[in-house]
Amino acid sequence: MKSLFIFLLFLLLISFSNTEISPFPFKNDALFWKIDHPNSNKSSYILGTMHLIEKEYFLYPNKLEKIARNADKFIMELKELPNQNEILNYSQLKEGSFFDYFTPTQTDSIITWANENLGVDNQTFRKVFYKMKPYILAQMITQSLFIEKTESYELKFYDLAIKNNKTILGLETIENQFEILDSLSAEEQVSIIMESISNPDEAKAQLKKIQKLYSKQKIDSLYIELKKEFTKSSNFEKTFIDNRNYKWIKVLTQELDKSSCFVAVGAGHVGGPNGILRCLQKEGYTITPIKLN
Repeated sequence: MKSLFIFLLFLLLISFSNTEISPFPFKNDALFWKIDHPNSNKSSYILGTMHLIEKEYFLYPNKLEKIARNADKFIMELKELPNQNEILNYSQLKEGSFFDYFTPTQTDSIITWANENLGVDNQTFRKVFYKMKPYILAQMITQSLFIEKTESYELKFYDLAIKNNKTILGLETIENQFEILDSLSAEEQVSIIMESISNPDEAKAQLKKIQKLYSKQKIDSLYIELKKEFTKSSNFEKTFIDNRNYKWIKVLTQELDKSSCFVAVGAGHVGGPNGILRCLQKEGYTITPIKLN
């Protein structure tokens, strides 16, 4: 299940300020927040998203789109959606094969899962995945957990920004993201895959729980639930959270000081005692919750 939340992580950043920091958890929880600074007359906004979410839990009221459309700039995790050739290039092993990571028994279990869930036979699976990095399958397993039709906030906002001729800024690149994934050890990649296919009902129940918390706009409760996944790997927080987000907060504060920005990043980054919202407070910003209803 760790793979499910690789790009839905929280922000940890140490900084110092005299600004009062909101207690944890928030008294007034929300996914969507207004951001102001005393030295600027421009307001910005931040939305915590789920990169993929079932339509039942997808929150997209008219006022959200209106606020986004009126912003000067959009800030997202990536400046643009990667194309299939980029993904394929970064997904290939430079040496060895996918099957070097697994025992024969594990391989049999994976192929059985692929046949039952993807409709892919043994020969086709071996041909397609021979040079594929294992975490690519982990992401496919995650996507298979969604029962109903899904929506994507990222697709909505990329489309909205392009249609309205808005500048889109990225907090990192697709190369950065694959470098982070490449830092997973072979043991971690195997564990993620085998755990996911061995306990599908548990994985689906966890995904439902996360989506329900999201639909209730419980940003700090969502953080608490996601944090359970982070504790399974000693290096997970540092690699997937801290090191990325030290860079993120620098970009955000520079842009928020000079433009009205609409920020859309994974909800796990936004909540928590050291998430983006409280980090912004440490930098002197005022945050105001806005309910999506």
